[in-house]
Amino acid sequence: MAENKVYLAMGEEAVRGVKESAAVGFVPLLNSGIPKMEFDDKRRKEFRGEDSLKGDTAVLRLSQRWSASIEMPFFTEAGSVKGSVGTMLKHLFGKATSAQQGLTGQYNHMMYPAADPFSASALGTRGLTFNLNINEGAVMKNWPFVGGRIKSVSFVQEAGNSLKASAELFGQKKDAVTAGLAGAVFPEENLRCDYNNLKVYTGAVTRVGAAPDYTDFTFAGATQLKPDKVSVKIENGMEDVLRLSGVDYPDKTRMGQFKVSIEMTVDWEDPASGFSSVAEFNSWAASSGSTNFCLHWDTGTQAGTGGNHGLYIDMPVMQRMGGSHDYNLNKDPMITLKYEGLYDSAVAKYMVGVLLKNTASAV
Repeated sequence: MAENKVYLAMGEEAVRGVKESAAVGFVPLLNSGIPKMEFDDKRRKEFRGEDSLKGDTAVLRLSQRWSASIEMPFFTEAGSVKGSVGTMLKHLFGKATSAQQGLTGQYNHMMYPAADPFSASALGTRGLTFNLNINEGAVMKNWPFVGGRIKSVSFVQEAGNSLKASAELFGQKKDAVTAGLAGAVFPEENLRCDYNNLKVYTGAVTRVGAAPDYTDFTFAGATQLKPDKVSVKIENGMEDVLRLSGVDYPDKTRMGQFKVSIEMTVDWEDPASGFSSVAEFNSWAASSGSTNFCLHWDTGTQAGTGGNHGLYIDMPVMQRMGGSHDYNLNKDPMITLKYEGLYDSAVAKYMVGVLLKNTASAV
């Protein structure tokens, strides 16, 4: 019987392209996540006194890079190096501010877009190694894909399921294959973010602390809405470029513009109180306007006395983009409302902020 084994260990490189396969965090995958290796192989086209009509005689390999799309159930911590999940999000945004909550003892990691992600005060020279452990026949091997970058992360939550996080990655090269990383430790099940952990709010969201380094969010005056499905996508516009720098892989990452979007499928209704999808759609139809959303997953598992493991996604200014109606003879009508983020320079000081609460002292 053939072997079929794959697992991922993420490591943060002190210098981009120098692999990190020792201090790693293990996470389960929903797909194999095996990166696609991309080589620029060009047929040699030179006059060398040959009869060229008979065909080309050589191929030159001029550059290399890799890309990948991974899907994982979202846990607030990874196995072994617990902060690795937060590290992945930090590399999406370029910045993370970590602090311990004095009253409860859990650690807060606030992340939001950095204007210069590769400055000394942000990521600096760091990169990511995605250690894909994969069987070669019956023998486990580690394939280290080094120089990794995160260009987008999507969160998809459906009723009856765990939160799914999907990351789009790219990087420099596949490093030398080694023996598989032994002793894989995966996150505890009670740190999983599930659909019944999620509450979605709009309206009066209270941000605790000094902008933009918030330490908490509260919702006493907010309006809760209850969609069937919600998806959030955060993009940073990063791209790698090949330069005349003495190496055959990209050594420079250039930034684009941050974007965030959210879609949610809700009942098409106009209740006397609470969230009205009818009012949202009609507001978009009448004029350009915006609202706000904050998503909070509370695992119910303590990360400190009185403070739980959890995830917050705060989107302070979301431009209404209309919606897609779903009328069906066999069920109540639904609508999928769509929004795109704007930079809140006045209050929150970000377009989108993510707060992760766990027991890792740093990410």
